[in-house]
Amino acid sequence: MEFNFWMKSARSGDGTLHPHFFTLNNKMEKIYNIDYVDAHYSYEPDLYTKEYYTHKEDLKVKSTSVHFFNAYGYVEKCGDDIVIAFIKKKGIPLRETIDGGKEIVDGLIITESSLASKANLYDHNILKEVKTSSRVAVTWRDMVYVANLARHDSSIMYTEGTLYKIEKDHIVLKDTETIRTYPMPVKNHPTGKPMWYIIPTSFIKDIEVISKKS
Repeated sequence: MEFNFWMKSARSGDGTLHPHFFTLNNKMEKIYNIDYVDAHYSYEPDLYTKEYYTHKEDLKVKSTSVHFFNAYGYVEKCGDDIVIAFIKKKGIPLRETIDGGKEIVDGLIITESSLASKANLYDHNILKEVKTSSRVAVTWRDMVYVANLARHDSSIMYTEGTLYKIEKDHIVLKDTETIRTYPMPVKNHPTGKPMWYIIPTSFIKDIEVISKKS
């Protein structure tokens, strides 16, 4: 399957991927270089103390951003998700592994919406009616690392927090608690309660106001 039509690197010069080719059972398999974004959190009382925030002024957050990452691997699409295998079983194409419900030796599962080239293209109408300082519950999809696991889809997360900030490609929540609702069992992730959580807008499936700004 050809992926160049929907996978484009946001940080390459011409915006396209240049895959490397390898021969497997007389077939050409490609290793792709994938740029993607991810959610992140902080337990620090002051969000600006982290290295990825650039301004400190009157104890307020002035500049925030999503985190960008890069991965190399064999790539196949699975529904709305993308499976990136760093290592796979010799002689078995990744497509066959996914379709057969078999284990991924070592890899990542990301959402298609996490591709760097798509992360800032989402315009969620559901955010337009939500005011900052409101207490909200956000349902979103998260990437997952897999090792020797028959898993081919991303996780579903539920985060409660105060909506501190809305940017074009992400939101900032304060005083948060997050649980993973899929797959089972339901559990806190992370186990603690981060002061801040930054979630890319493209990850969000739903947002509900728990209590409005007073």
